[in-house]
Amino acid sequence: MQNSRALCLLTAMFFAWQTAPHRSTGEMQVKTLKVSDVELAYVEEGKGETVVFVHGGGVGDWRSWEVLRPLISGKFHYVSLSRRYHYPNPWLDDGSNYTMEQHVEDVAAFIRTLKIGKVHLVGNSYGGAVVGHVALKYPELLRSVVVGEGLIAPVSAEGKAAVAAAQKDNAKFRQAAQAGDLRQAAMLQYDWALGEQRAFDKLPAERQQQLIYNAKTLVPEQRRGTDLTCEQLGTLSVPALLIRGEKTPALQRYRYEITISCLPKTAEAAIIPGAPHSWYVRNPEASAKAILTFIAKH
Repeated sequence: MQNSRALCLLTAMFFAWQTAPHRSTGEMQVKTLKVSDVELAYVEEGKGETVVFVHGGGVGDWRSWEVLRPLISGKFHYVSLSRRYHYPNPWLDDGSNYTMEQHVEDVAAFIRTLKIGKVHLVGNSYGGAVVGHVALKYPELLRSVVVGEGLIAPVSAEGKAAVAAAQKDNAKFRQAAQAGDLRQAAMLQYDWALGEQRAFDKLPAERQQQLIYNAKTLVPEQRRGTDLTCEQLGTLSVPALLIRGEKTPALQRYRYEITISCLPKTAEAAIIPGAPHSWYVRNPEASAKAILTFIAKH
């Protein structure tokens, strides 16, 4: 009987948390933190251990993870930052510091400057590469790391064919950005990430303008640096979860498969049902469950 009552109480608490009111995106207070030579914008909500979210490349910024904020902040201290050059951070130069090495140092410095001890770090796509590098270089800053999609280039014939196909898609985004048609670049990249044509057109005008601002990063993003090696991943000492969408493009699937084979045997893996490249947007409930289940262990 006592166990039954306890279960009922826990269930009631869970549903109360699920239905508790959360601030809308427009109500969030955007803060800034001085990191190295720039100030990075971020938002935070909730209490407990800190989970820091790092967005991907192209049109991403702190709002990329907004669908997960109500699901994470009820359990943990949710923090989402905008990387250097991404909305609403100003461009202080011509984008010459848009490199993987710089973003890794920025995220590490951001965590230190928060002064909240070790964090759980989550990233997808370009942001997934950033958090993977941080986990290898600065493991003392992390409790765990969640990497979206993969960290190693595929080596199989099928994988190399997927690389070539992806390069054609990326060329379309970047050619539009280089030509100054930032709206077209933003639309192409966002629709690709969501796996849906005209997904960009369904966004509010304000959000479209923010993505257009971010589309400028598609040109310097080409300097993303080299992939990690299998040997490097084998030395990872931080608990890791590798995650992707069920319907993510072929290249990301191949990257996911080779990455999981190189990570330590203790690493975990998850596939989000029905989800594309931006798995957390299309299936936030399953994404939050996978992340929460994993970080609760660490």
